[in-house]
Parts: sequence; structure tokens; C-alpha cells
Amino acid sequence: MIKVAAVQMGASTSAGDNLRRMKDYVVEACTHTPDLDVIVFPEYCYYEPHTAQDALDHALTVPGPLTDALAELAVRYHVNIVSGSFAEKAPGGKMFNSVVFIDRSGRILANYHKIHLMVGMNFDESEYVEFGDHVCVFDTDFGRVGMMVCYDLRFPELARTMVLNGADVIFVSSCFPSGSPLPPRTDHWDILTQSTALLNLTYTVASNQFGSTCCDNHFGRSCIVDPWGIATAKAAGGECIVYGELDLEYQRAIRENMRAILNRRPELYDINRK
Repeated sequence: MIKVAAVQMGASTSAGDNLRRMKDYVVEACTHTPDLDVIVFPEYCYYEPHTAQDALDHALTVPGPLTDALAELAVRYHVNIVSGSFAEKAPGGKMFNSVVFIDRSGRILANYHKIHLMVGMNFDESEYVEFGDHVCVFDTDFGRVGMMVCYDLRFPELARTMVLNGADVIFVSSCFPSGSPLPPRTDHWDILTQSTALLNLTYTVASNQFGSTCCDNHFGRSCIVDPWGIATAKAAGGECIVYGELDLEYQRAIRENMRAILNRRPELYDINRK
């Protein structure tokens, strides 16, 4: 049984204030669940940039002040931490949309650079963000883990690749907006998180921001979804922590009974079509 906590929080215009609140959430979660295995933060919770230049001005190094602060907390409370994404300096003057996994000893086990950048809906993330170039799957003290960021949810190939590479759990850090003035995208979030879990028969833990920014509203709905596609825990409408347990024996039984992953016919899939 893996004990998890998904933090649902917004980001103020002060990185220092956001980091202080992240620390408070770690303390709250570890006090609530003393043997907590992992705590997951949302995308850009350390600092949500309002412009491309704002993002570049606040880009960090890895290791750096954010990862150092989280590493200290990981050691103090003996918990694994998914940092939530942040702007990381990249070669060539751009940045990566990065999320790191810090283990209980304070070591950075993985640093994932967001692969799929939002280029559409009158927005081009690639103008200032560099594309990531690797799928992030790695071993932890509780199982094999995959990490993704927000828009990655819309690409089912990524989650499937993680599971084919042994992922027991998929962690998602998001800053998923309502979509104003576009048609609301709140239902998309529910469908995407649940289908990611169901299609891959894999626990999916998704942490989303909550609150307003200069250009949109982030609606939360952070959730823990089991391999049957059921949201076993979901956040209310506000800043909070969602707690849950992931039963990997239950997941193994579902995979063995449903066998959807074993019954694939990859020799018939045209993976090379553009």
C-alpha cells in the first residue's frame, strides 16, 4: 500500500510566499499521515509566470534553491516529493517546464522536462519553453514511477509508453485552466485523468492548481484514480490536500484479469504514420 497526498494550491506572485506555503503543506500532510510515502504538487505552484519574459526571469537551476528546500523537507519528514513543475534554465536562452522527484534522502531521482508543449488555442508555449526529449520512468522505494505535466495528458502514447516501461503509478502535475473565453475544459480534466488510469490499468495521481491568475482560472479537481478508472479521492473547490492509498496488489489483480495490456497487437499498429 502506497500512501499519497496530492496538494491543490494556487500560486501567488511571490515565489517566496509560494515556497513557504509548499513547506506548510508538507508539514500538514506528514502530520496527517505520519508514514506518508509521497506528496505531489501542481504545475507552476512555486511561481506561475504571467509572460514569457516573466518565466525566463524566474527560471531556476537544478539543483537550486527550490530543490534544495524541498530536499531538506524530504529528509526531515522522510517523504518522497514530486516538486510540481517550475521554470528551469535551458541552454540557448529558453527554459524547461520541469518537475523533479526527490526521495526521502533528499536525492533528486528524476528531472522531467515537459515533452508536449501547448501550441494552440492562441498560445504558443514553445516560444520560450524548450521541448523535453525523454520519457520519465524510474524506480523509487515504493515502486516504478512515471511523471508528466498537464498538457501531456492529451497524448495517450506517453502514458502507455510509461506503463510498457514498467510504471506502477503515474504522477501528473498540472495547471489546468477552465479555458475562458473558450468552452470550459473542466470535463476534459475528469475524462483525461480517469481514462489515463483506465486505459493503462494504472493508478494516476493528478495535482492541479486552484485559483485565478491574470489570464484564467484553475479549477482544481485534483484526484487519485484507481486502475479501474474510478476517482477514489477528489478535491473540493478550494485549496486543500487529497489523501489516498494505492494498492499495487489490487492493481496487479486487475491487470491479470482484464489483460488489456497483455492482449495488445502492436504488430498491427501503424506507429510510423505521421
